[in-house]
Amino acid sequence: MNRKFSFALALVGLMLTVSAFANDGENSSRRSRRESKRLVITARPWGPTQADVDAAKQRAASSEVVRRELNGSKYREVGFEYLEDGTEIKGQASRPPTRFRVTYYNYSTDMALYVEGNFAGTEPISAHWTNAVPGVGAPEINAAYDLIAQLPEFAARKQAGQIQFYEAMPPTTVVNGERLLNIGISNPGTGENEIVGVSFKNNKIIRYENNAPPTSAARPDSCGLANSNQGSTANGLAGQATITVNDTGGNTLWEMLVVRPSASSGRNFERSGLEIRDVKYKGKLVLKRGHVPILNVQYTQFCGPYRDWQYSEGFFNAPDAGAQTLAPGIRLLAPGQIATTAIESRNDTGNYQGVAIYTQDDGSGPEVVLVTEMNAGWYRYIMEWRFATDGTIRPRYGFGSVADSCVCFQRTHHVYWRFDFDVVNANNKVFLMDRGRRYQKLVETEADFFKKPQTSRMLMIQNSLGDEAYQLIPGTNDGTVANANGALVDAFGAGDFWIMRYKSTSGITGELDDDDGPLYPGAYLAPWVNGESTVDQDVVVWYAAHQVRVDDASRPDVPQAISGAHVMGPVLRPVRW
Repeated sequence: MNRKFSFALALVGLMLTVSAFANDGENSSRRSRRESKRLVITARPWGPTQADVDAAKQRAASSEVVRRELNGSKYREVGFEYLEDGTEIKGQASRPPTRFRVTYYNYSTDMALYVEGNFAGTEPISAHWTNAVPGVGAPEINAAYDLIAQLPEFAARKQAGQIQFYEAMPPTTVVNGERLLNIGISNPGTGENEIVGVSFKNNKIIRYENNAPPTSAARPDSCGLANSNQGSTANGLAGQATITVNDTGGNTLWEMLVVRPSASSGRNFERSGLEIRDVKYKGKLVLKRGHVPILNVQYTQFCGPYRDWQYSEGFFNAPDAGAQTLAPGIRLLAPGQIATTAIESRNDTGNYQGVAIYTQDDGSGPEVVLVTEMNAGWYRYIMEWRFATDGTIRPRYGFGSVADSCVCFQRTHHVYWRFDFDVVNANNKVFLMDRGRRYQKLVETEADFFKKPQTSRMLMIQNSLGDEAYQLIPGTNDGTVANANGALVDAFGAGDFWIMRYKSTSGITGELDDDDGPLYPGAYLAPWVNGESTVDQDVVVWYAAHQVRVDDASRPDVPQAISGAHVMGPVLRPVRW
């Protein structure tokens, strides 16, 4: 076994332990009061290290197959991902990835080259060409900034500080078969604003009609926070750790694997945000995996729709004094410290990229909080997982944006959580629960349902061999795509609940994301709902939240990270645990 790749195994005896606690009486104008009950968090690094990733990239770049395929071309590495082998074993802890894929984009031919190998270096590097249009990452964005800054029409103004560049939406546009990287150019003093397409093939810019791509806008007026232009991470950074949460008596409350957004699963150029796996409460399994494979937004005019990506980690504030680094990009804060994102601070600057872990009490009891901030063009997405001592899990998603014309227009953000429930074991039952119904309804085959606020509709996922269960309760801000009569009124939003049978984690057929379909960039989960039995089976539940936004100025001044108007998410609550 590769010595670097076995980093986690070599550190079995090394545990980073910190006691996370806080005192009552914290200023209530902050997110919430800090935790008053002492909890102990221990952690171990897991999976490939950054050194493993760097070595894999180097091995791919220097391989004969890459030199042969890209010889004489103008190209750049644009992505890195961890490959799942499709043999995820339920009831056992997740296994670190052993294989990888590096994506190169050939600007000369407008084709992407997928290069694959294993971290141990025991298999030959292989490669194949694809017509895929890759997403963007920090290295390519910075290269685009440099190219524009050197063009005669912009060089003097850039040097004089009269213009600034920003990441635009959509990130790329294909014109006459060429993938162009979209970059915004603005002059805050005059209101001048334009989005151009950068052609790396010809080292020039392409100007669009109306100063922006067809699905975007660049006007003098803008809404949102001041852009710090601090940038964001690339795809495929190392950063995973297993954590355990004990109470003061040494009793284990929570166990899980935490994966940073850059290393999360899902489509190579979309990903699924802050991912959790192998989640146990009091020694019993709850979730095999929880993540957000689909995130999109639809506007009423001018802009979009967009499918957003969740691997580009932006900067937020996570105190480093006394903090512990559990793995690259995963920071355990010191006692009494909390992290703040653009939602709380109303500021786009920060000192950290990755996942911050801390404890907090909002008045209803202590929680362990995992939080990250992600960038997608001008959007700032905040993703949280909150774990209470009573077994409650609160997934949360928050929305912000930096100054841009599009975010002045009404739009609807759609978030799709994928919950691979394995309540105690992989075989579960799902019940549909409505207030006023005498009996809960057993869901016997794969199905989709709309929310029903008038009856407080929820799901209950129960262990087939026992009484333990978890309820999935919609959040008060989570919206629905149906009207009061239960009819679909938002086809782009697609739905609210999908209950399906787990298959595998191998590629698109593994239901780790949706299928390309007529609604893209809208969600398309319908192909997975095909009548298979869900009684005493391994069940996956997709849950969608939908929120209409006008602009960032509509947000209250008082930060409310858990229950604020711009935060969505369900509640997962244990039953008979």
